[in-house]
Amino acid sequence: MSTSASTTSGRVTRLLQTLGTPTVYLSLLALVLALAVPLLFSSYIVHIFVLVFITGIGAIAWNIIGGYGGQFSLGNAVFYGIGAYTTAILVTDHGMSIILAIGVGIVLSMLAAVLVGLPTFTLSGHYFALATIAVVEGMFFLADYFGGITGGSQGFTVTTPPWLSKLMIDKTLTFYLFLTFFVLAILISVWVRYSKLGYYLLAIREDQDAASALGVNTRRYKVYGFALSAGMTAFAGSMHAVYVTFLSPGGAFSLDLSILYALIALIGGMGTIAGPIVGTFLMVPIQQYVTTSLGGSIGALSYMGYGALLIVMIIYAPEGIANRFSFVGRKINQIFPEVTFDAED
Repeated sequence: MSTSASTTSGRVTRLLQTLGTPTVYLSLLALVLALAVPLLFSSYIVHIFVLVFITGIGAIAWNIIGGYGGQFSLGNAVFYGIGAYTTAILVTDHGMSIILAIGVGIVLSMLAAVLVGLPTFTLSGHYFALATIAVVEGMFFLADYFGGITGGSQGFTVTTPPWLSKLMIDKTLTFYLFLTFFVLAILISVWVRYSKLGYYLLAIREDQDAASALGVNTRRYKVYGFALSAGMTAFAGSMHAVYVTFLSPGGAFSLDLSILYALIALIGGMGTIAGPIVGTFLMVPIQQYVTTSLGGSIGALSYMGYGALLIVMIIYAPEGIANRFSFVGRKINQIFPEVTFDAED
């Protein structure tokens, strides 16, 4: 009993020390201030924030396998599409509970990740990336071919329960709901980073042969990371399907989406907790602004913007924005006082 109490006390002390760090309590303050966004800005700006949260969940998920694990997947759109279509079809055509349908989508995506990961993780480098591209293209073809189920090229209109439709119309409630999911995704990323899974993935990224020599079952832990990434991406796909209420094979099983997830992590800082968050808040608003302002085929200029931004980042900040400006965090810790708590209080 005394050992257990001592362990619990030690964890509480470490948690309070972490909360007292300036960068941590200022981040929590920023989160509290973010709650005022729906009250201060137009519904269009709130809509952009919702898209940032949904895309951010996918980017954080990609960073688990691509950033922590060093496995450059370009197939995560497969899991997004499976989650989106599973939720949409089960809710619309079979009247299943939305929560249960999302759960089924997540499980199917994780199973797909295991099936894809077991053979492809024998490959390495560019070959793994090419293999995941082939999976995306294959799923796009299947979704288009089985149009009787997915709606094919005509698309699939999602019919959600009345209570959920009313909730999605209310932009303020929608903002808080998706912000909650986004914060949960960040917490999962933090947990993975400092867990046994995270340390093993980082070891595999740095030197797979050395990790294997030290007893790490590299293939197994890559599959674990890939499955977790798939489940989170499927959740993002389900949320997007519920929010926009329309799906198409070209949008759900899109190579562009897979590349976007990777670019967000690359520009923000691969393998860091903050990287996909920073990258998402930078890139999604740019994409939405360019697409909305220019529209049509000219809206594709956003991709040219991505390319230009990527070139600039490769030249001036190849390690990503989060790493490049990490000195800001150190400055904040020097300027602001550290808050101490007495755990016995």
